[in-house]
Amino acid sequence: MGHSSRPWALYWVASDGDEDCFIVARNSRSAASVECGVNGFDPTELEVTKIMRIPASVERAYKREAKYKEHPWPSYVYGKKFFQKLGAQFRTIDNREEMLLDDVVYAVDAYVPGSIHRERSVGRRAVQELREDAGLAEMIHEYDDEDTWNGPVIHLVTGLGMCVIRCQQIEYYISNSFLLGISKKQKAKYKTINDLREGWRKKTLGNMLQSIEEAWEIEPIVKAGLQLFLEMRNRLVHGLTTDGQFDIRTDWGQRELLAFLYLFDVHSRIVKRAFRASYYAGFHFAIQKWGLPEGSPKKLFTKKQKDEISLFAAFFSPKPGCI
Repeated sequence: MGHSSRPWALYWVASDGDEDCFIVARNSRSAASVECGVNGFDPTELEVTKIMRIPASVERAYKREAKYKEHPWPSYVYGKKFFQKLGAQFRTIDNREEMLLDDVVYAVDAYVPGSIHRERSVGRRAVQELREDAGLAEMIHEYDDEDTWNGPVIHLVTGLGMCVIRCQQIEYYISNSFLLGISKKQKAKYKTINDLREGWRKKTLGNMLQSIEEAWEIEPIVKAGLQLFLEMRNRLVHGLTTDGQFDIRTDWGQRELLAFLYLFDVHSRIVKRAFRASYYAGFHFAIQKWGLPEGSPKKLFTKKQKDEISLFAAFFSPKPGCI
């Protein structure tokens, strides 16, 4: 096969950490040559990794763009659309855009050379890299198999994980429901809504519930439910499976654990709904007070979300002087 008939591929060329970049070329030597020619690196200073072959449809689409006419391949990659067509995923975390491509996360300042930075491997790639780590493999062999979950126990482990996720969702809704922190004490402590959110994220669940009671009269059944949830949640995340009653290593303990997890699952769904209602109610209150942000959709809430907003008033009543 001649050189010209080789398919184009996407390469990640690592150099000094600042100039690392994506390059499309026919092979790794060609990719390195592009970087050496532009930034003056010696080939020995570069680490070139093939990411994937460029599908013909992506190649044709890119070659129709003005960017290709300015920078014909082999060359750097310009523009987000190219990565979208390769199946990349995108999200924004803490005001910084991230791109996921072939199980590698990149931080993106802009979709131009030198502005995309490799952060970490995830998924199957991360697992494979860990397996290939000789030091880690040696450590694994030194451990016994006490924590190898098989048979029916794996379902309990899955249930534990689902319940922990539910706890995290509930605490997220609470910490981001600024209406819950409208007591005089909280207003004096936090000057802005963002200050309150950041402060509440650092609180324990018990402290957050105490702060809520400073400003709100909670419907008695809901209040009792919150207290039960707090007690069960603390048991769940602080040694439940090593407690004599719920010892996951014994058949009896597994049976006890199954009953506990089922009750917690049902109960935590109710608590989650209550605080999801407060989360939506906060948005609704802000819109009524300050209006919709520019560019927001006309219908911000679904019918289900509107129904949950109305639940907030049934669960929580403000104490005098708080609103």
